[in-house]
Amino acid sequence: YFINYFNSVNCKITLTKKCPICYNYNKIWWFLTMIGIVIALQSEAKSLLNKIDELNPIPLADKHCYQGKINGYDVVVAISGIGKVSAGLTTQLLIDKFNPDFIINAGTCGGMDNSVQVLDYYIVDKACQFDFDLRELDNVPLGYIQEYNTVFFPTYTNGLDFMKKSSVASADRFTNCLSDINSILEMGCKLRDMEGGAIGQVCTSNNVKLVMIKGVTDVTGSKTAGEQFYQNLTTVCDGLADVIINVLITVAKDLCK
Repeated sequence: YFINYFNSVNCKITLTKKCPICYNYNKIWWFLTMIGIVIALQSEAKSLLNKIDELNPIPLADKHCYQGKINGYDVVVAISGIGKVSAGLTTQLLIDKFNPDFIINAGTCGGMDNSVQVLDYYIVDKACQFDFDLRELDNVPLGYIQEYNTVFFPTYTNGLDFMKKSSVASADRFTNCLSDINSILEMGCKLRDMEGGAIGQVCTSNNVKLVMIKGVTDVTGSKTAGEQFYQNLTTVCDGLADVIINVLITVAKDLCK
C-alpha cells in the first residue's frame, strides 16, 4: 500500500492497492470520519441529495452512489434498490470500501395498526426479518437466526428521544395480508419494510453501529397499502431529508471516531 493522495482539509486519503491476481490498481477511499447512508429508492434519496454540499457521484459496483458533506461531515449515500439482498449487498459494499463510523438506513415503511400515523417518522429501535422462518424445522421463533442467536438486530437510538420509536419487521415482499399482519404484530413490531432487517444483520456482522429512520407511507386497515404508498410517497420523501440531517448531526457527536 502507498498513499498517492492526501487532502488535509477533507481529511481524505486515497490508497492504491495492486491486485496480486490481475495486477490492476484499485482505489480505496479512507476518511478520518465517514458516515454511510443506505436508501432503497432514488425517489427516497432525492430531497437529501439536494441538500448535500460538494455532491459528486462515485463508483460502488453497479449502485448509484454519491459522496459529499452534511454539516461538515463526510457522507456517502448509496442507493441499494428494493429488497433484503440488494440492501445487504449495498451495505457490505459501503462498509468494505469506505469504513464508515456508522450507517444510517432511511426510507419509507408501512404501519401495522392505528397507533401508527401516516406521514410520521420513526427511529427504529430493533429490526428483524419475518420471512426467515425455521419454526417447523428447528422449533425456534419466527425470524430467529441461529448464527446470531437472536430474532432482532440492534440499532443505535441514544440521544434520539425527540423521535417516535418502534421496531421494524422486514421481508422480501410488499405485503398487507392478514397472516403477515398477525405475524408482525405478534413479534412486537409496528412497522414493516423490505430492507431494514438485512441491513441490521450486515451491520451486526461488521460491528458497525446502525441508525434507522423510517417514514410511514401506509397503514393497515384503510384503503389498500399500494394506494396509500403511492399517494403519500412524495410527501414522506420530501420530509425525510430534514429528519435524516437532524438525526445525523445528533448522533455523529458520539459515533464519529
